[in-house]
Amino acid sequence: MNDAVAPTSASAVAPDREARLQEIRARLVAGERFRGPLAASFYNAVHAIDPTATEDTIAPLQGNGQVNIYRSLLAWASIMPGERIIDIGCGSGGATRAAADIVGPTGMVVGVDPCAPALEVARRRTPDDMPVAYINASAERLVGIEDKGFDCAVASLSLDEFQDLPAALSEILRVLRPGGRVVASVSVFDRLRPIDSAFMGAVIAVIARHVPAGLSGRATRASIPLEPDDARAFADAGFLRPEERDVQLPVILETPDDAWGFFGRTHIAYMLDEDGRRDLHETMARRMPHTIYIPLRFLRSRRPG
Repeated sequence: MNDAVAPTSASAVAPDREARLQEIRARLVAGERFRGPLAASFYNAVHAIDPTATEDTIAPLQGNGQVNIYRSLLAWASIMPGERIIDIGCGSGGATRAAADIVGPTGMVVGVDPCAPALEVARRRTPDDMPVAYINASAERLVGIEDKGFDCAVASLSLDEFQDLPAALSEILRVLRPGGRVVASVSVFDRLRPIDSAFMGAVIAVIARHVPAGLSGRATRASIPLEPDDARAFADAGFLRPEERDVQLPVILETPDDAWGFFGRTHIAYMLDEDGRRDLHETMARRMPHTIYIPLRFLRSRRPG
């Protein structure tokens, strides 16, 4: 398989990380459903292999009205200088550093992620003089983080990946002070434009051909917080009903290499083996050029008090 079809970071993948991902793929091919601990293991393996994918591919996109995945979300949170912020599922630290720019030297931002290799990258990308600390922990168990210690919690494209959303929301509520806010961004592929639905339908068909069990997870549910179980999770944790703001980020795909440069670093591509990635590359190549609008939803809520 040529370099255009391999995952972007394939040449730098540690053998043990790739072996772990292959083991997970084998379980999916065998029919194990993509949810719970298996899904959590998959996400952690992918982030270990390619920890900067979101920051490198989605963060630079500009939507209508100059929407940006980090800056716009943090602006909606009304973060102020001097506040204490916790970034849940911080990955390579893009939102963490953006929040630190706002709170300034009198504030503090704590980035939390279960993937140690992602945190290694986050630390390298964070200037020493930024008011930032990173902690290796899961959203469902924020070990070592005090009760009621933060003014705002941020979760940028991470809610979908939590193994136990009710437990994670309960932990987030615990670490927020009374009146503290939570903001999040989530994928909302049930809001695709019709022309983009056809494009993504062809992409999903590749998954169905190679790892049909990979379609048995959250992708088959309504987007957060519209699924009844998800709405109940916010309420049961003690949050007010989330406000929603839907946005779209255009990705201009002129050539097959453009398409692979973006989709080759997504969870979809990493779920596939070499034959599957070749199939995905060829499937998208037949549909070039194309501009796909990636639909996201910003959520905002707070802890009463």
